[in-house]
Amino acid sequence: MIRTTITAAALAITALAVPAQADSTSAYCMLTWDDSSKDSIKGPCTFSQYGGNAYVDDFNYYKFAFPSAEQDKTYERDNKESGISFKRKGQYTLGVFWYIP
Repeated sequence: MIRTTITAAALAITALAVPAQADSTSAYCMLTWDDSSKDSIKGPCTFSQYGGNAYVDDFNYYKFAFPSAEQDKTYERDNKESGISFKRKGQYTLGVFWYIP
């Protein structure tokens, strides 16, 4: 009985110590600047999401974070079947596509 309790307690502590993993997938990104003098950037990227917060990494040396608490305040999010777009007015629009468009 004591061994079972100790084993169960050890497993519970181990489960708490392991950080929760974000859902992550390879994607294709398109960054379009609101300043038309800058060229758009296209290429592979990594999209992840955890707790409503979205992240784009490994995109041509750029990293983006879109906290859910900031949605409709500092950026707009548009979910579509083909992917997601994030727009920061006056700055850029970042399209994340599940397949190359």
